[in-house]
Amino acid sequence: MTETISQTNENDTSIFSCLHCKLSPISKATGSATFTLNDSLCTCLINGPGELRQQQDAINRLQVDITFQARPGNNNTNSTSTKDKLIEQWLETLVRSTVLMEYYPRSQINIVMYEEQNLSGEATILACLCNTLCLTMLDANLPMKYAFAAVPIVQHPTKGLLSLPKTKDELASTSYFVFVFEITLNDILATHASGDFDMKILEQAISIAQPIARQIFQFYRQELEKRLT
Repeated sequence: MTETISQTNENDTSIFSCLHCKLSPISKATGSATFTLNDSLCTCLINGPGELRQQQDAINRLQVDITFQARPGNNNTNSTSTKDKLIEQWLETLVRSTVLMEYYPRSQINIVMYEEQNLSGEATILACLCNTLCLTMLDANLPMKYAFAAVPIVQHPTKGLLSLPKTKDELASTSYFVFVFEITLNDILATHASGDFDMKILEQAISIAQPIARQIFQFYRQELEKRLT
């Protein structure tokens, strides 16, 4: 299969046209953000760090409590509930691997993630959730080892590998990847994949995703600079 890059990768302007963000939309939260990636929209809010309400055994670091709320209208089935819990666990792992936990011993932060809109597939909404979370952590001024950015890649049956896929292409895809990169060295922090693929396809997907992650970090910088002006 030949390596194919989606139309959103042709230039910076088109990439940024599918990304939108608003920082601090919820004034009473410590930090909050909304983030749009193509046809997916997520909101996140953080409260804390604050003192633990219950003194639990041997907790000398920050405790993270994440709740993910799928958009209204989703079928409340056991499989959906399990998927939501897996999303919460994945996001919690990202927080624990990027926040300097030792700065807040015997403290906790409460994070609520909302799936406001998702006309796309699983890859885009998962990447959207990750990027919304990072922007919210930055908005809350949490001490972090590094910021992170998630890039969705799908394997289309005729177009090959597509980054930041349009909804119609993602829904027709046979497999997908979500790569989470850290900002310092642009190394992979986490990966989620679904479908059939070989190592060559995986390597091609990573090479497509890395430059997109750098541009998402540039988008973060621009949005944070706007907040300061």
